[in-house]
Amino acid sequence: MTVPTRQRSGGRSEQVRLAVGRAVLELLSEERFPFTTVEVAERAEVNRRTLYRWWPTHDDLLAEALTQHARTVVVPDTGSWAGDLRAFAHRVAAFAADPVDLTMTRIMVSGRHPGFNDAVAAHFAPIMQDWHQMLERAVARGEAGTTHDATTVMTTLVSPLFLAPLTSGRAPGPGYVDRLVDLVLDATRPTR
Repeated sequence: MTVPTRQRSGGRSEQVRLAVGRAVLELLSEERFPFTTVEVAERAEVNRRTLYRWWPTHDDLLAEALTQHARTVVVPDTGSWAGDLRAFAHRVAAFAADPVDLTMTRIMVSGRHPGFNDAVAAHFAPIMQDWHQMLERAVARGEAGTTHDATTVMTTLVSPLFLAPLTSGRAPGPGYVDRLVDLVLDATRPTR
């Protein structure tokens, strides 16, 4: 699953890419999956031949949309582990409650579209590495210990943030997010 490289940025190609990504995200936010290429072409106001040439599979269309969607969870670098973790957790909480992400989570949980699950997992693998760097920076500054690996720490933090809107239909409140962050900060405190 690769998104074809365009020669020019900012021109018509970039406009088409953005329109296609938005169209797929809109369909996902409306819980329209699987969607058809015709639906994407109509929403994006793009010729179907263009879609088939640049995005030959549904996985390619999904990858384009995920690239635009995942940009909203930027890994912070506030200079402190507590600051990074708190800012990140609040960003993830908002991201996980977004209608697009709620639909994606529901699709993944259903188990009916393993190809979709694989595409999402592949897309987020390098993003998870960025998330791990927060802990690596904290360990290097002496603000976090090495008792727990980065995958365990990040999974402990983000899993409840994704689960809460799935079960309640809304983002967890700021107090909940802060208590979760405090729990992770306690668990990662360096041992002396």
